[in-house]
Amino acid sequence: MRKKSKRTISQHQLYLVRPGIWRKLKRTSEIDPEYKARARQIGLYSHLSYPLQALQSRLKNRKIKKISFEGNQPIFVLGHWRSGTTFLHYLMAKDPNLGYLCNYQAYVFNIALLSNKNVRFLTKPFFPKTRPMDNIKLSPFSPAEEDQPMTTMSLGSGIHTFFFPRDRSYFEKYNLFKNISKKEKKRWQHDYMYLIKSVALFNDNKRLVMKSPHNTSRVKELLELFPDAKFIFLHRDPYVTFKSMTHLFNKVIKSQMLQSVDNKEIEELIIYMFRETLTKYIADRELIPKGNLVEISYKDLDRNPMEQMVRIYRDLSLPGFENARPKMAEHLDSVKNYKKNRFHDLPEDICRRLRKEWDFFFREFGYE
Repeated sequence: MRKKSKRTISQHQLYLVRPGIWRKLKRTSEIDPEYKARARQIGLYSHLSYPLQALQSRLKNRKIKKISFEGNQPIFVLGHWRSGTTFLHYLMAKDPNLGYLCNYQAYVFNIALLSNKNVRFLTKPFFPKTRPMDNIKLSPFSPAEEDQPMTTMSLGSGIHTFFFPRDRSYFEKYNLFKNISKKEKKRWQHDYMYLIKSVALFNDNKRLVMKSPHNTSRVKELLELFPDAKFIFLHRDPYVTFKSMTHLFNKVIKSQMLQSVDNKEIEELIIYMFRETLTKYIADRELIPKGNLVEISYKDLDRNPMEQMVRIYRDLSLPGFENARPKMAEHLDSVKNYKKNRFHDLPEDICRRLRKEWDFFFREFGYE
């Protein structure tokens, strides 16, 4: 097993949360005593950034509302956490015809549109060079997941369940759309469309390639907003996914928690989220119009990435591949020496449980 990194995450994803959202989170979910200091920091940064948040809203909201996706609907990369979606997203982002949410905009979403390119470049020293959970290279300009900024502008993200792991209501309402009122769903649709339009404005209204594992269970809801969107679904060996998810919790998610849970509770949450997310995806994928969905395995992408990119562009009728190919090849060459995490084998009792509870996934995608 790879030697553990000593790097830790000292910042919190909610530092620039809108004050009104932070107040609602504190009202609806209990913060444990050992995390009160972390919560006070979030409140302080939220309060200090509010004048800039208000200024961005005043200066940019009119432009955001004018953004249209007619004839230019997004491409969504789907797949459970730790299924290789970041690898694919990084490749797709090399296409100069496509725009994407970058880390800079994701981390300072509520004030990002106030800055110019020079300011964004100056923030590079404040970003870690690699991601703590997998050592993938990181910069302000690397692709990011839209559920990250969604947590700072809305209640409508399952990531809030990562912050409050004893409260599954965020995941159930805004990833699975269970027990959600019409008003709450309408609010989510409004917030998500605002977020996507903000990303489009940041990218000069290029066609967007978006990636968030949370979207994997939102196919039906995304189609309600973007009926002609394209989807790429990645799947991976479930045992490897479980091990990598456990690693993600230990390296990253624990640093963001505001409630205490033990390792057994984390294990239960991982099993539950995988089962519910992929069950809903399999049920809803038939809603995607023919020619708008490609499903690939991480194993195939890892072995023959360029071959899979050819397939994606061909099967989804995406233009511009030959123009993007050199940049993609350059990126693949730059990561050819990348070493994946290595994990110990899972205990037999865990393997048996995963094989039972995730049996639908093993059978659907041909895993032994």
